[in-house]
Amino acid sequence: MSALSITGKRGLRYSGAWDLWRWAWQGPTEIFERVLGDDVTNKQYVAMALLGTLCAEAPLADEFRVGAQAGLPGWSFDVSVPLLGQSTSVDPDSEPSIGIVGQYIMRSGDGDDGDFFVGVEASFGAESVSGMDQLTLLGTPVEVVAETAWVTDVSWLAGFNLAGTTAFGNVGDVTVFGSIGATYAKGEILVTLPDLGLTGGDEGKHFGLKVGAGVEFDLGTTTTLQVRANYAHYEDRAYRDQGVSLDVEPGAFEIRATLLYRFDYCALLGC
Repeated sequence: MSALSITGKRGLRYSGAWDLWRWAWQGPTEIFERVLGDDVTNKQYVAMALLGTLCAEAPLADEFRVGAQAGLPGWSFDVSVPLLGQSTSVDPDSEPSIGIVGQYIMRSGDGDDGDFFVGVEASFGAESVSGMDQLTLLGTPVEVVAETAWVTDVSWLAGFNLAGTTAFGNVGDVTVFGSIGATYAKGEILVTLPDLGLTGGDEGKHFGLKVGAGVEFDLGTTTTLQVRANYAHYEDRAYRDQGVSLDVEPGAFEIRATLLYRFDYCALLGC
């Protein structure tokens, strides 16, 4: 990483990989505050201090990863009409999703020899899930179709190589890891009043929190396969159409596989 350093507001100096981590942590803070409340801001500085200590004490090797991901998400949409006290749950059938992903990893030790890593991940996935349910409002049936178009995530990763422990010394390069981060999804609600022959829709975006855990396998010197389970919970949002106001709160459980190409940017750029 670059040796360029800067001075922060409180007189603290940041350089190299620490700058990237500081930016990656502070960038999506607004998303976490909307989902978890303002208290997350203080926790941010505690985590930054812990990570700063880690980076200062441990020799870390830098690694970039890019690749493709495929998942099988199971979405659920809690739909309600607060004014009338009516609610339902729309549970679409699972449909595969595909996307792209990039990761920046700091690994302990030199190269691939470290037992643990920390990193940041950004991904974008195309979704094609759609489900329908029906409400009865003031004696009139209302069909509600909930859809998800795409999802983008920014997450933090931490992993530990099982080969570094005596109990799991024979498993080879297998790493267990966890992730937590912000997620942002685009949804669409279609509303139909069959008795009146009226149909319409509304689009919206939802902020949320996503957590996950998985296993990573090294397939070679430059290729890694990750398999993980994710759960995402999104804030509710009001959709309005055909004179009907619906509050929609999505959630999703997903099994995801990611194939990554690992590289050292200095090896490519000659720095």
